[in-house]
Amino acid sequence: MNRSFLRAQLRYMMQTFPTRKGLRRKAWIAVDACMLLAGYARLRAAMARPAPRRSRAEQRCVVVLLSHNRPQNMPIIVRCALKNPWVSKLIVSNSNSKLRIAEWIDSRDERLVLIDESRPTQPGHRFTLAAESGGEYCLSIDDDIFLAPRQWTALFENLLADDSVPHGITGNMFIPDSISGNGSPFHHVSRVEQEVDVLIGAYAFARKHLDRMFALAGTLGIGRMSDLRNGEDVLLSFAGEGRPRIHALGPFLTCASESAPGVALWQSHDNFWDERDGLFQRARTARLAMDAPWNGPRVLKTIVTPGLSDD
Repeated sequence: MNRSFLRAQLRYMMQTFPTRKGLRRKAWIAVDACMLLAGYARLRAAMARPAPRRSRAEQRCVVVLLSHNRPQNMPIIVRCALKNPWVSKLIVSNSNSKLRIAEWIDSRDERLVLIDESRPTQPGHRFTLAAESGGEYCLSIDDDIFLAPRQWTALFENLLADDSVPHGITGNMFIPDSISGNGSPFHHVSRVEQEVDVLIGAYAFARKHLDRMFALAGTLGIGRMSDLRNGEDVLLSFAGEGRPRIHALGPFLTCASESAPGVALWQSHDNFWDERDGLFQRARTARLAMDAPWNGPRVLKTIVTPGLSDD
C-alpha cells in the first residue's frame, strides 16, 4: 500500500508541472514532494497510536466515502476512520465501473460496507447514501483528504457540540464582485474557527440537515441527489439553522491531485464556478423563504481535542 500510494501521489504531482507558471513555481515541486513525504510519515505515525477517546460514548456515527478516480487513497482513509470505535458503519461507494473497490481495500472490519455501483453516480450520491443509512449523525470527506483518527473524532465532537449547523474543516466565503485565486467569487478558507458560506471537502451533519437539504433541493427543482455533479455541498451548507462552521484541527495531508486537470472536479467540469454561483444565490433565496429558522442567534461550543497538532 505504501509504495502504490506514494507512487500515485508523485505521479499526480508531476502532472501539475506543465501548468506551473514560472521557473520558481516549477522548482517548488521538489519542496511539495518533501512536504508530501513528511505529511505521509506524520499520518502513518498517527495511525499507529491508540484509538482516540471520546466523552460522548453513547453517540455513534455513519461515515460515507465516495471513490472514483483515486481508489489508491481509500485504504488509508478507511483505516483512519475505522480506528474510531464511535463509527457504527463505514460505506464506500465506487462509481468507477473499471474496477472493484474490494481489490483496493483489504479491511475485514464488520462495520465496512463496500458498494460497486451498477450505474454512474455523482458527488451528491453521498447524501443519498447517508439518508439511506438510517444514522442520526454522518461524516463524509472527499477522497483527496486524509484525516488522522483524532481529527475524525474532533470533527464529530464539534458536530455533537452544536448540531444546529453542519461542520467541516475547509470552506468558501462568497464575496460578490471579487475574484479569488480560482477565478471565482468563492474564496478558500481553512485552518481557522469561523462560519463560512459553503463547506467544501469534509462534512459533518445530522439527519435534520439531510431532511432540510432534500426539501431545499425539491424547491429548486433538483431531482435525484445522486445525479448532482456540482453544488451538493452548497445545498448542505444551507441546511442548518445558520451558516456552517469550519474548525482548525491541525495540519492534514491532501492528495497531490486536488488541483490536477482531469482528476479534480473543479478543473474538469465545464462552467464549474458559474454553476456554483447561480446555485448558491438561488439556494440562499429559497432557504430564506423556508419555515425553519436561518441565521438566528445561537450558542456555539467548540471542542478542542488535545494533541491534534501532533498528528
